[in-house]
Amino acid sequence: MNLREQYPVYLRDFIGVLCLALVSLAAGLLINRFRSSPLPIVYRSPEQRLDAELTTLIVSPPFKIARTATVGLAEFRSAVENKSTLILDARPSALFEQGHVPGAFNLARDDFAHDYRRLDSVLKAAQDKPIIVYCGGGDCHDSRLVANALLTLGFGDVSVFTAGWEVWSASRLPASTGNGQ
Repeated sequence: MNLREQYPVYLRDFIGVLCLALVSLAAGLLINRFRSSPLPIVYRSPEQRLDAELTTLIVSPPFKIARTATVGLAEFRSAVENKSTLILDARPSALFEQGHVPGAFNLARDDFAHDYRRLDSVLKAAQDKPIIVYCGGGDCHDSRLVANALLTLGFGDVSVFTAGWEVWSASRLPASTGNGQ
């Protein structure tokens, strides 16, 4: 019994095509892997891609954080009272709801992508306005991470109130509770 009788021609051709397809797939995946900007293997919607990009911005290690301007309590209090500056609270939403600076919006570092999309209209309106970001104060670096992400996204006048909520509340200045929006 020869090979032709054992395997019909169409089966041999099918195996050849299958081998060619597998070699082509492997070559394509290998080339894509080493491209400067590889194409995603699995489709992601535009919202998912935006979330991924925003999340990448906010998880920058501390040594990559750009120097941002800082403001003291007097300047921060004046900005809050004049309502000429967009005030952003970078703390988690649970802490924001327990108490925050009046007029502040919650742009939490731990849920940055979601909050950024939720505040899209507010942030677009404030593109050319001064923005001050604060968090808990002390060792909290969330405000610097959020400020750095905003600077990267094209906001020009972003400052950080480094003393944060800790000093604001200790100074017995006005506070709001709830989600604030």
